[in-house]
Amino acid sequence: MLRTLVCTTFSLVLAAQTPAPAPQAPAAPAPVKEDKVLATLGTTAIRESDFDLFLAVSLPEQQRAQVMMMPGAREQYLKRFLDYRILAAKARKEGIAKAPDFAKKMQLMEMQVLIQSLFDRDGNGLKAKSTVKDEDVKAYFDKHPDKFMTPENFSARHILVSTRAQGTEKARTDEEAKARIKEIQEALKAGKSFEELAKTYSDDPGSKDRGGLYDNMPFGRFVPEFDKAVRDQKAGEVGEPVKSMHGYHLIKVEKITPAVPQTFEAAKESAKQMAATDNQEKVMNEYMDAARKEVGFHEGAAPAAKAAPAPKAKKGAK
Repeated sequence: MLRTLVCTTFSLVLAAQTPAPAPQAPAAPAPVKEDKVLATLGTTAIRESDFDLFLAVSLPEQQRAQVMMMPGAREQYLKRFLDYRILAAKARKEGIAKAPDFAKKMQLMEMQVLIQSLFDRDGNGLKAKSTVKDEDVKAYFDKHPDKFMTPENFSARHILVSTRAQGTEKARTDEEAKARIKEIQEALKAGKSFEELAKTYSDDPGSKDRGGLYDNMPFGRFVPEFDKAVRDQKAGEVGEPVKSMHGYHLIKVEKITPAVPQTFEAAKESAKQMAATDNQEKVMNEYMDAARKEVGFHEGAAPAAKAAPAPKAKKGAK
C-alpha cells in the first residue's frame, strides 16, 4: 500500500518536471467491446457486463486475476452466476420479494454496497492521511515510554509434584504429594543438587530435562501462586512448598530482572506499527465526525427544533 502510494506520487512529480511532448496526431478510438448475451431469462438478456460486475463484487482484483488463469475457473463462476440469476428469478416469481422483512434486508444489502463504494472513492485519501513519517514515529515513542519497556522477568528452577493423573498413572492424593515433597527436601538437605533432583522427581515436562529451569520468563505466564512465590522468595534459596492447581512446587529463584526502557532503535518497528494504528484511528474518527455532521446524525431522538423568535413590534405601532 505505502509503496504504491509513494510510487504514484513520485510519478506525478516527475511528470510535472518533464517538458510536455510534441503534439501528436490523436490516437484512433479503441474498438467498442461487444457486450455478448450469455443467456436469456424470460425476456431479460443476461450480458457479459453483468457477469463481469458479478466477478468484481465477488472477488478482490488480485484473487480474480489468479482465479481466471486457472483452467475451467471462468466457466465454474459463470455457471454459479447464472444459477444465482435463475434462483433469484424463481424467488421473485413466487412472491418472496413481497415478504414483510424483505425490504429491510435489501436496505442492509444496499448499505453494504454504498459503504464499499464510498471507501472505493475515499480510501486512497484516508490511507494517505494515515501514513506516518519517521518524525511521527519518534514522537509517538517519546510520548508513550510505558509502551516500550522490556518487561520485568525472572529465572527460576522448580520441581513439580503433580496431584493430577500422569499418563496411565492415577493422580496422587494430597498426602502422597506432600510425602514426595518431603523426600525431595531431605535429599536437598543431604547435599543433592536442585538440578539433579528436578530431573529425577519433577512432573513438569516443560522444565524437567533442564533441571527445572525457566529462564528469563515474564511474570504472568504461570499460575498466580507460582508468581507470588518467585517475588517473595530470596534468590538462591529453596522456598517452602507452594500449592497450586497443578500440585506442589519447590521453587529456587535464580534472579529477577527489573523492567527497563527500550531504545528507540530496538522499538522502532513496534513504535511504527503502534503510531500507524493510532493515526489510522484518529483519521477515521475525524472522517466519521464529519460524516455525522454532514448527514445530521443524533443518538436517540432528534433534538427539538427551536422556535423562531417573534418579530419585534415597530415603534409607534398601536
